[in-house]
Amino acid sequence: DDAMRKFLAGFRLPGEAQKIDRIMHAFAAQFHAYNPGMFRDPETAYPLAYSVIMLNTDAHNPAIKQHRKMTKEQFVKNNKGLDSGHDLDREFLERIYDRIVANEIVVQTDVKNDGSSD
Repeated sequence: DDAMRKFLAGFRLPGEAQKIDRIMHAFAAQFHAYNPGMFRDPETAYPLAYSVIMLNTDAHNPAIKQHRKMTKEQFVKNNKGLDSGHDLDREFLERIYDRIVANEIVVQTDVKNDGSSD
């Protein structure tokens, strides 16, 4: 999640799903290039990154009631078989969950001319 925090801090994610998809593919390719051998499949970083974004949104969106928020067990289950049919290390996923829930990934927001943000 540290790599994703640094990556997303540099710009504002567009609202269009197709653009976000291309950005996440670029992130995954770079992540794999700098972390070879971390996963069995170089593509694993892509769905994991999406999963982290979903968790971040779920955990920090005030519109989602506490009893409906994703649990650690659900996050681990959602990522089963992610690495070419193999499970990622449970402790690895639990650490990601704990860090995201404790510390929101904040992306840049648009700043209006008057200094306020969207």
